Amino acid sequence: MKLLLGLLIGIAIGVGATLLLTGGDDDTPAPPPRQGRPASPRDAPWPPVPGAMPPGAGHGAAGAGHGEGAVETSFAKVHFMRKFVAALTEPPKNLMPSTDYAPLMKEGAAALRCADCHTDQSIDFEGMISADPGDEAVQPLRMQRRGFMIPLMEKWVARLNTRHADRLRKEVACTDCHAVDPRDDEARFAVIPPLMIRFVRALKEPPVNQNPAKGWIPLLKDPSAPSMLCATCHGQTGAAMEKNLASFDRPPRPEALANRAFMINLMERWVREVNRKMKDQLVKAVSCTDCHEIDPRK
Repeated sequence: MKLLLGLLIGIAIGVGATLLLTGGDDDTPAPPPRQGRPASPRDAPWPPVPGAMPPGAGHGAAGAGHGEGAVETSFAKVHFMRKFVAALTEPPKNLMPSTDYAPLMKEGAAALRCADCHTDQSIDFEGMISADPGDEAVQPLRMQRRGFMIPLMEKWVARLNTRHADRLRKEVACTDCHAVDPRDDEARFAVIPPLMIRFVRALKEPPVNQNPAKGWIPLLKDPSAPSMLCATCHGQTGAAMEKNLASFDRPPRPEALANRAFMINLMERWVREVNRKMKDQLVKAVSCTDCHEIDPRK
C-alpha cells in the first residue's frame, strides 16, 4: 500500500512539473508579442524608434497594398494626434481647413501634451513621434473615415472637453478646424468631387481654370480613355463615383475656389497621387503648371 501511494505521488509530481514547464496541456505555441507594442504592461517598454517598427512595415490590413507595406495603426494615430494637438493653437492642416479658425486654447494656458491624456508608461510617444511615417504613408487610414478617422476624432474631442475644459476658450467641436463637418458626407461630396472631375479631365482635355496653360498638351498616353480614373486612387469609392458621375459633375462651389490653402493642398495631393499611381499611363510626370499658366501656389 505504501509502495502504491509513493508511486502515485511520484506520478503527480512528474505531471505537475511537466505542466509548469510547458504552460499547460495545450501544445499550441503562444503568439509572439505584437511588434512595436508590448504584449502586456509587464513586458519591456517600446523598443527605441525608429527600428522597432519602421514606417511601412506594420501589421493589419489598414494600410495593405500601400507603398512598401502597411502602416501600424498606432503610428497613424500618433501622426493624426500631432495634427489634432497642433490645431488647438495654430491653423489646422487638413484637406478642408476652416476659413474662420481661431485658437482653441486659452491665452496663457499650459500647452497640451500627449501624456496629459495617455499615461501608459509602456508607450514611447517621443520615439513614435520621431518615426512619424508622414501623410502619404497614412493615406489608406485617412480613407477609412467611418471605421477609423471619424471615431478617432470624436473620441479625442470628447476627451479634450472632459479632461481639459479649464484650458479651452470654448467647448471644442469637430467643425472648429474644418470648413465643413467631416462627418457630413453630403457636404463633403458637394465640394471635392466637382474639383476632382475637373482635375482628371485636365489630363486629357484643355483645362478649365482661372488661368489655363497656353501650351497645354494631353498628359495621358491615351486621351480617349473613357474612364474618369477616380478608382485608380480611390478604389471602390472612386468606382462608385464614376458610376454616378452626372450627380457630381457641376460647377465647384465659389467658396472652395476662393480658399487658396484648400485648393493648393488638394492640387498638390492629387498631383502626387497621379504621379505615383498612374505613371505608366502618363506622357510625363504631372506638375502644378501643366494646367495653369502661372504656378497657382505663388
